[in-house]
Amino acid sequence: MILIPKPSQTTLLDGYFHLTGDTVLFLDSMCNDRDFEAARILKKEIGRCTCITPKITKGFSIRQKNRIILRKESIEESYRLAIDPQHIEIVGCDSKGLSYGIQTLRQLIRINAAKIPCMMMNDSPAFKNRGFYHDITRGKIPRLDTLMELADRLSFYKLDQLQLYIEHSFAFSKQSEIWVDSDPITAEEILILDEYCQKRNIELVPSLSTFGHLYHILVSETYKHLNEISELKDGPFLWPNRQNHYTLDASNPESIEFVCGMIDEFLPLFTSDKFNICCDETFDLGMDKNKELAQKIGKDRLYMDFVGKIISHVKSYNKKVMMWGDVVLAHPDTVKEIPEDSILLNWNYEANVPEESSALIAASGLEQYVCPGVHGWNRLMNDMDSAGKNIRSMVRNGVKYQASGMLNTDWGDLGHINLFANSIPGMIYGAGLCWNTEDDDESRSDEYISKLEYGDSTGKIVCLLRELSQLPIIDWSAVALWYYFESGFEKGENDYDFEQCYKPIMLECSYDKVSEVYQRIVEIESEILEISARAYDERKTDFREFYISARGLALFQALLPVIKKCIWGQPVPRLIYEPSLLAEKLEYWFVEYAAAWRERNKESELYRIKEVIMGVCKIIRKAG
Repeated sequence: MILIPKPSQTTLLDGYFHLTGDTVLFLDSMCNDRDFEAARILKKEIGRCTCITPKITKGFSIRQKNRIILRKESIEESYRLAIDPQHIEIVGCDSKGLSYGIQTLRQLIRINAAKIPCMMMNDSPAFKNRGFYHDITRGKIPRLDTLMELADRLSFYKLDQLQLYIEHSFAFSKQSEIWVDSDPITAEEILILDEYCQKRNIELVPSLSTFGHLYHILVSETYKHLNEISELKDGPFLWPNRQNHYTLDASNPESIEFVCGMIDEFLPLFTSDKFNICCDETFDLGMDKNKELAQKIGKDRLYMDFVGKIISHVKSYNKKVMMWGDVVLAHPDTVKEIPEDSILLNWNYEANVPEESSALIAASGLEQYVCPGVHGWNRLMNDMDSAGKNIRSMVRNGVKYQASGMLNTDWGDLGHINLFANSIPGMIYGAGLCWNTEDDDESRSDEYISKLEYGDSTGKIVCLLRELSQLPIIDWSAVALWYYFESGFEKGENDYDFEQCYKPIMLECSYDKVSEVYQRIVEIESEILEISARAYDERKTDFREFYISARGLALFQALLPVIKKCIWGQPVPRLIYEPSLLAEKLEYWFVEYAAAWRERNKESELYRIKEVIMGVCKIIRKAG
């Protein structure tokens, strides 16, 4: 039975329920507007998968033939689903539970159409809170309809929280110099999205960077005096610099005044009772203006004094504070200073995550979410193997140390070249595992996602994407950092190191290996197109993004022999494409990529990716 997440208890029975033109969706009299919205979504699913358009009505529950009954009552499980030949009944513990039962029935209809197997099901999640964290600040800002599409997909797989990562990408009323070139998300868009999420039983949790990672703010004319670093070298924009520097001056009263002003404008837009203040990776803390103070009181004290003020301000609005745990976990004595009603977000992206952090938080009594990732950063196609291992490891730790939530993260380092569709399989796998932690068979999950999410009857598309993600010898990070290196851009401390990280791999790789990888990627391109012809119509955009990603990866591999022979003067028997032809193909590829970007996203920082691609083309044309 193809279901994601896998229900905790299912008993298959004899017979089938047959959807017919007389089938009625019957809401119990105690159902509310949110339940009616869920029923409308179910009606749409039935219409999409069959030629039937059932009517929706409401009244006192009576078991009648050919009814799908939706009702709520106090039960231990999140929902119960009973299907017999006469009727279907979904009972939810509340509106969320009823919605979860409806999502399960939608999936059964998607796979079985009008002939649904009879069964009894009792189902509840392993983690109370199950969320997805989506970066909208490192180059790509989605359109409102894309964020709504994301909410629909989260709901379908029973996730109940969504967070959007924001540094400079919200249109704060008095900060136009910070967001003017990024096409920011607006207050009205957040209000609309928050309402949309509520109707789908998803909590839109505000998330705002309030300490580190404030590049656009701290290079602005108005706010640069709040930077911990007194003087920064003038130079071109470099993606690693934006992520690795730019922390607020923690001892300057204007810094907390600035942060509180942002919170005052941002927080009221959300109905959530939580607020994620972030406060992670404060790399420059105590390195310049506060160096003497940090030596006197310690960096941990400097950090906690500032964070404590942010926490107090958020709590003055009666909101529960969430924050990334990396800094306090590096200074374990500070954990006890976090208010006991706060939530620590315990992130780690290793394949085998050590237990120490989870154990430390558990011992402190603080609530924690375990936070793995879908591993799409720095890449065109997500590293699905690494993502799967990381998610399984974090979920295991979360279960062992009784984490209250799992928040699967999706970052966009190095310009967020990774397209929207490429993170979806990892999102779905994580959604399934944090609901049913025993259902960790990744190969079966690939097949189920292929069939359920994409309408791929062969069950192969996610497996192909997994292979594609493992093939490249060089990916976007190597291409972009080679361009920086070749252009003579200086790197700073803790920034990119092309010569150490990427150049040896590129030098050692043989032409035969490059050619083999290139040819296999081209074959996968064709297979993606073939499967897309039979996929769900509403997933054609995803397949287009898969294809464009594969095409880009093929051209990146073709770039490697050109770099070795024409730039570095290494012996290479032949080239996949001559430099001028490769430049032309890269330029045409970027036109196609840009169209895909614009279909789901605002223009935002697409121009930065264009600058790198055009710069690469210029270099190889000159060399050729």
